[in-house]
Amino acid sequence: MKRIAFIIIFVISAIALALANDSIIKSFTAESGGDYVTVKWATDTEVNVKQFEVERSSADNNFKRIYLKLSSGKSNNYSYIDEEAFMKKDADPNMQTSKVYSYRIKIVYKDNTISYTDEAFVAHKPSSIRRTWGMIKEMFR
Repeated sequence: MKRIAFIIIFVISAIALALANDSIIKSFTAESGGDYVTVKWATDTEVNVKQFEVERSSADNNFKRIYLKLSSGKSNNYSYIDEEAFMKKDADPNMQTSKVYSYRIKIVYKDNTISYTDEAFVAHKPSSIRRTWGMIKEMFR
C-alpha cells in the first residue's frame, strides 16, 4: 500500500512539474528585421527560475548559447537582438550561408534542472550592405 501511495505521489509530482515548466513561458517569437533577428519571450511566473539562455542553430541543428538573462523572479517581457546571426563564419561555417535559423529558450531552474521551449524558425535575409559591413568588422576582431 505504501508503495502504491509513493508511486501516485511521484506521478502527480512529475505531472505538476511538467505543467509548471510549460506555463513559465507565455509567448516566444523570433522575427527577422532585415538586418537582425529579434527574439522575444514573455513569462508568467519566474519563482523557481535561475536564468534563461537564448540558443541559436543553423542547418546542422547544433544549438549554441548566444545570450544569457538572469531571472527577475516575477513575470516579465524580454527581448534580445541577434545582430550576429549571419556574421560568425569562423565560429560556424554554415551560419553565414544558412537562410533559416532556429531559436529556442533554455530555462534553467534554481535546482539546476532544465527545460526548453519549442523552436522558433526564422528566414533571415540581411541586406547585402549589412552583410558586407559585418564581414569587414569580423576581419578586424
